[in-house]
Amino acid sequence: MNMIPRTFLPICGLLASLSPLWAGAGAAQTRLEMAELIRLLVAQGYHDIREVELNADRFEVDTLDKEQHRVHLVVDAHSGKLLSQERE
Repeated sequence: MNMIPRTFLPICGLLASLSPLWAGAGAAQTRLEMAELIRLLVAQGYHDIREVELNADRFEVDTLDKEQHRVHLVVDAHSGKLLSQERE
């Protein structure tokens, strides 16, 4: 019976120390909403967004850039970071 209190406190301490890591991981897994994605792209000068597909953790977007060129974008679905851009 003395073993339960002795092991219980270190386990609680370990779990408490890991909880900020779990909280951060959960926040990183939040996927952007479509409206947020479009807002980010428009703010960067893209317009006439024609097609958006979600593949795994990436959005694939067909749109026009500032110079009116058709481009294919790959955007991280969690951070909104532009991963690649190809002119079509």
